This record gives sequence, C-alpha cells and structure tokens, in this order.
Amino acid sequence: MALSAANASLQHVDPDHMSGTPATPHVSYCQRRTNTDRALEALLICCLIALCGDGTTAAAPTTLPFDWSTVDSQPEQAAHILRQLRAWRKPDPARGKKYLRVVYFHPQDRQPLKGHIDRWHHIMADIRQFYRDEMRTLGYGDVTLALEQDQGKLKLHQVRGTANDDGSYSYRSGNRIYNEIVKVLAQKGIDAQRETLLIVCGLSRTEDKKVTIYSPYYGMGADHTKGICFVADSDWLTIAGLKPDPQGLVLQVKEHRGYEPFSLARFNTTYIGGTIHELGHGLSLPHNHATQGEAKRGTALMGAGNYTYRQEWRQEGKGSFLTHAHAIRLLVHPLFSGTAQQADQSPDLQLTSLRVSFDDNHIHVRGTLRAKIPAVAMIAYNDRENPGQQRYQVNNDYDATTWSSVVNSQQEFWIRVGDLQDGNHQLRLVCVHANGSAVTHRLHYTMTDGIPDFDRTQRDIANTTTP
Repeated sequence: MALSAANASLQHVDPDHMSGTPATPHVSYCQRRTNTDRALEALLICCLIALCGDGTTAAAPTTLPFDWSTVDSQPEQAAHILRQLRAWRKPDPARGKKYLRVVYFHPQDRQPLKGHIDRWHHIMADIRQFYRDEMRTLGYGDVTLALEQDQGKLKLHQVRGTANDDGSYSYRSGNRIYNEIVKVLAQKGIDAQRETLLIVCGLSRTEDKKVTIYSPYYGMGADHTKGICFVADSDWLTIAGLKPDPQGLVLQVKEHRGYEPFSLARFNTTYIGGTIHELGHGLSLPHNHATQGEAKRGTALMGAGNYTYRQEWRQEGKGSFLTHAHAIRLLVHPLFSGTAQQADQSPDLQLTSLRVSFDDNHIHVRGTLRAKIPAVAMIAYNDRENPGQQRYQVNNDYDATTWSSVVNSQQEFWIRVGDLQDGNHQLRLVCVHANGSAVTHRLHYTMTDGIPDFDRTQRDIANTTTP
C-alpha cells in the first residue's frame, strides 16, 4: 500500500533494538517439605514460568525506531555497510575469485601496437591504484579491481581479427569484434558471455604526431556478472604521458571529427580517462554528476571525469574522483569484492512501502523492503530532464546527482535528495545487494518555483510497492 506523502520527522534513540522481559513472580515454598521436594517443585515452577509466565501476559519484544542520526555522514554510512557485508559474507572456495578479462584485439594484417603489453600493464596498474585510493578515502579499505596476472604482468588475451585493416573494422564494429573474441576465448575455456571484458583495440594509426583513431569506444554492463567495454590503443598512450611535458608536445588527433590539437597530457587524460570511464560502464555504473558537496573533490569519474583524469598530477585541476554511490556499487561487485557468493541468485526485491515528502529544501524518500539477498544500500539518481531531451538515461544522464542511504536491520531506508532544480525529473531508486546485484525502480516528479509536485510520484509508488 502506498503511504501518504506527509512530511517525515526524525526520531533519535540510542540503541537499535530493545526487548521487553516477562515479569518475575514471587514464589514461596512450604518449609516442611524435604529438600528434594522443594527442588522438584522449584524446577516445575521455573518451567511453568518460562512457558506461561506468572498468569499475566508477558510484554512483547519492542523494537525502537532506528536512530538515523548515526548514519548521517558518508563515513558513518560506509562503516554501517561494511558491518552488514562482514556479517553476510563467508568463504566461497567453490566459486573462486572473478577477474577482469583484458583482451587485445588487432586486425589480421597488423601486429599489436609497439610496446602494448608493457604500456597496458602500467595503465591498468594505475587504474587499479585510482580505485584503491578512492575506496580508501571513502572508508572502504584496500579494495580494488581484480586483474589476471601472468608472471607478474597484466595478462592480455590477444585476438587476431579475421579481416584486414582495410576499413573492415571501425567505430561501428563492436558486435563483429566481440563475436570474433567470443570464439577465440571459448577455445581457452572462457565463456565470454559470463565475464566482464575490457577490449583494447589496436585500431589507430600514427604518422609522427598525427593520430587517427577508428576503434569502437563505449561500455555497457548487462549486470554485475558480465559486461563489455571497448577502448582504443595508440603508440602515444602511456602513464608517463599523464605527467607534465616539458617539451610541450602537440598531437593532431582525429576520431569522430577532423584533426584537433591535443597536448600529450590532454591526449592521455582523454584516452586513459576514457578507458576507466568506459570500464565503469562495463561494471554496470551509469553516468552521474557530483553533488555540490562532492564537487570539492573534483569531477565525478562517471560524469565528465574521463576529461579530467589525473589532471592533479599536472596541477591543472582537482582531477577525477569516485562518488560514494558508485563506490558502494563497486564494493559489492564480484570483481572488487573478491567473492562470487550467490552472484547468480536474484535478490527478489520487493518494496513493501514507499513515501516521499519535501522538507528543508530536500526531497525525502522513505521506505521498507523485502529481499532474499541482503540489501546494503539504496541509491537515488536524481536526473533532470534537459531541454529537448526525449528520454532519460543513456547519454542524457550526465547531470544525475546521486544520494545514498543504508538499509537498517528493520529493512528501512531514508534518502534525502538535495541540490534541487526546477523542471521534470526521474528519480531512479537503485537497491544495491550484497552479492553485487542492483534493482532499479523509477519515480517521477516536477519541480516548479522550488516546490515539488508529487502527483505522478504517487501513481508511480502505487505501481511499485508490494505490501
């Protein structure tokens, strides 16, 4: 049943739970009985008290309201989520650990680009370090992306294409390249359709300082168990190229348009940053934008962070960062969690109650849920409809800010959405589960002169909740 949109009020109580206890009766014993009689009678009375009480009804266990002030801050939320995960996770040697599969694809008549193994070993090492640093900053510890290694180096699955570099492969060749890779990996006993693949394409040409790129360049994750992303390789692509360039080298780069001037640093930021951004999509992360509070840290990786990656190394800006919402989603992803425990099991999520309200310039979304796999967080993507926009998501969601809530032991959540703007909005509620799965429900509202209209929201809620 959909609840009313009455304004919410906080209730602060120190303990999470408190149980009532049955009253203890006063019992007198006949002094003239033997010690054995008294012992037997005492034992019988204790049993009766345990089963029936003292003739009065024992107080039912009382659960006090959760103290939401204990999870107000991001570090408090992180600590709460980690406690939940530690309680749920268990050793799972039968399933083993999952790794990102990095594939290097090149046309039949061309060799991989020069130094590709060493360059991509260092690129992926830096990407792992970025994730590790961000997870540490957010209080999740030494958590990062799991990569296959081969004698201490990144393991690259090299795949030679079936066609020559004669125009057969282009930006639009993602499906063809993927299908060719699937066949080659199958020969190694790898089911590509159950893996997350980073496909590095040697589809670029370099003539001195002129670079032409014609590789597929995008990512998409079906779910937490599989995904793909395509990125481009280039002779100029190196981690060293992200650092200050005293020579001031300028490249002429052509991808979708004509040739454009790129400093060496900008080129590497764009294409290494592009790699980690598209990889994020392969890991099922959508676009999102920094909130006003988060923007102090830089540019959200899954927003325009592909254009600011490692700028801080050159003192050109604050660089890119990982939002808390996306850190939560990666924390439980099998490629980060180190376990595939129940990864294939559906959480069977049901929202049993949901209500929205507006107070203190925030939209409050409160609800309860049921799920077979524990829910560790609920995230709201607040996505404003842009002028001329036909639909939400895909490439229209770069401006979606994210707001998170823990899920307490009573299966309740409370999200407070800020940075509100006038216009039509889609509020995507994403429930994040301990096995890495994520389930989305969509609400809609309109904001006019700073006041939200929840008429459509209430209809959405009626169609969403299952009491």
